[in-house]
Amino acid sequence: MDMLSSFGAVSPAQFMLLGFIAFAGSIIGGISSFGAGLIVTPFLMPVVGVKAVVPVMAIAMTLGNLSRVWVYRHQIDRRIVLRIMIPSLPCVVAGTLLYSYLPQSELAMLIGGFLLASIPLRRYMARRAVTPTPGAVVGVSGLFGLISGALPGGGVVLMPLLLGLGLVRGAVVGTDALIGMSVNVVKTVMFGRLDLMSPDLFLAGLLIGLCMVPGAYGARWLIDRMHVKIHTALVEVLVIGSGVSFIWAGLAPA
Repeated sequence: MDMLSSFGAVSPAQFMLLGFIAFAGSIIGGISSFGAGLIVTPFLMPVVGVKAVVPVMAIAMTLGNLSRVWVYRHQIDRRIVLRIMIPSLPCVVAGTLLYSYLPQSELAMLIGGFLLASIPLRRYMARRAVTPTPGAVVGVSGLFGLISGALPGGGVVLMPLLLGLGLVRGAVVGTDALIGMSVNVVKTVMFGRLDLMSPDLFLAGLLIGLCMVPGAYGARWLIDRMHVKIHTALVEVLVIGSGVSFIWAGLAPA
């Protein structure tokens, strides 16, 4: 497999820049459980290629979420994690299978389109209180699993459900992190079985994930110091740029 042939040509300065972006993305995502993977993904695409982006980010986000799980371990609601993971996991598997079948150009267009749609979707979902009926929990969890398996940024669907279930502040971040870590472990296993996770890709994700780990501690320091509007505006600008970059890559001639 030659998915990571370009990774070996990256200079130390380029990798340091990517590590800094991973660290900054982890801080931003750790403040509100939204944005970390979306910010890092477009900077990773030119290095590993479109088809390898989600597998590499599955490894990186496993470590990034693990750090947040540790930071907020005393506030995690494990009962809610179980309620969401049971219906999510089969849909995660289905999402990874969909990802494996899509050609690279269509995949770039799909990721870019979802990134652009995630901003109005997040705003729409933020204005709606998800009533946590058993049907709503299963339905939203399944949708979250399908999106998470195939695309970056599935957490935008999950957040209103976590809030509707009564979680606030650190409990939201920690519970979301444990769910995200579990989902990304499943994705990593699936991508390995689908021959989309080479040892080089695994190492790339591991290195990027390690750069994200300290961000959880930076986020905890900033969570009471950054105005939520500043954070939201920063993430949305970066996500728009990410979506445009993926669509541009999808439209480019092969």
